[in-house]
Amino acid sequence: MKELVRKAFALGWGALALTREAVEKLADELVKKGEMGQGEARELVNDLLERGKKEREEAQKVIRQEMERVLGELNLPSRDDLLRLEEKVDRLLQRGAEKQMSRHS
Repeated sequence: MKELVRKAFALGWGALALTREAVEKLADELVKKGEMGQGEARELVNDLLERGKKEREEAQKVIRQEMERVLGELNLPSRDDLLRLEEKVDRLLQRGAEKQMSRHS
């Protein structure tokens, strides 16, 4: 039964959405039914939670890569581009202010 549960989660995004509470409830049910012992249940909980964590990390990585690809295609300025532009505007404004002060002196 334990292997069946693991295989079921391996087939889809099942572990991705699992919470600790849901995994522990599932393991408790299997223990109550005599399908596995307490030690196996703890192992199953830890295994499924770890798998869920890895799947979430992988999903985040894929989403981040896709977002970067789409943003690259849109040819939008990056944060660094905007910061450089802001610094350049600040320097130009400062030069303009300095020229104006030198004219009025």
